[in-house]
Amino acid sequence: MAPLSLRLLLCLCALGCGDKEADTAPAGATVGGGVGGDGTGGDGDGDAGLAWYATCGDPACGGYRGPTAGLAVCTDQAEGATCSEDGAACDLEDDCNTQMLCTATDPKASEYGCPQSRAAVKTDIAYLGPAERAQARAALLQTRLATWRYRWEPPTHKPHLGFLIDDQPGSPAVAADGAHVDLYGYTSLAVAALQAQDALLQQQQSELHDTRAALSETRAALSETQAALAQTQAALAALRAEVAALAPPVP
Repeated sequence: MAPLSLRLLLCLCALGCGDKEADTAPAGATVGGGVGGDGTGGDGDGDAGLAWYATCGDPACGGYRGPTAGLAVCTDQAEGATCSEDGAACDLEDDCNTQMLCTATDPKASEYGCPQSRAAVKTDIAYLGPAERAQARAALLQTRLATWRYRWEPPTHKPHLGFLIDDQPGSPAVAADGAHVDLYGYTSLAVAALQAQDALLQQQQSELHDTRAALSETRAALSETQAALAQTQAALAALRAEVAALAPPVP
């Protein structure tokens, strides 16, 4: 079961990451706002307060998905170095799809910063119980999968695989804006479903163990009964023999 579960999670992550880029911009769209030419925005003295900062990247690093049309590859852009074109960006080509952004504010230094999973940055924490995990399993099993191409993709483009938000807008796998897939929620939904499935298998294995134990006891009792029956039959045969010996001879 473990290898199958792991493959399922990896497939879900790959599907979620693949949709994230395609959902947000058609091929050839400019990314990073104001990026043109080599996408560096230039270095030098720079405008007041503008500096290069690395973005958060994907919430869950699933591998590099570039290159992105209109977004140049980073060369000598360094975190904190001054820059001159607000909104210029370049591609770091890493597994988290992080970019370098020319801005006056570090995108990682906001109140909540990059996505984190520490309890210290969360509130209203409630762990899922058996009933909630069972509901997650049912929701995942009811997910309608489809293949499609985006309207801006040519007919020769490889079809995408996944679900349509229109079919389940209230799913935990749908982001708050209602237009994108929440990869973290999607993966967590699958984890909850696997936990519910594991609990069901554990219950079935326990019931099977109890059934086998009861069957073993029944077989033992049957063996004892058969042994007692054999003894009774032997005693009856001996008694018949004694009766036959005591009977007067037939003239």
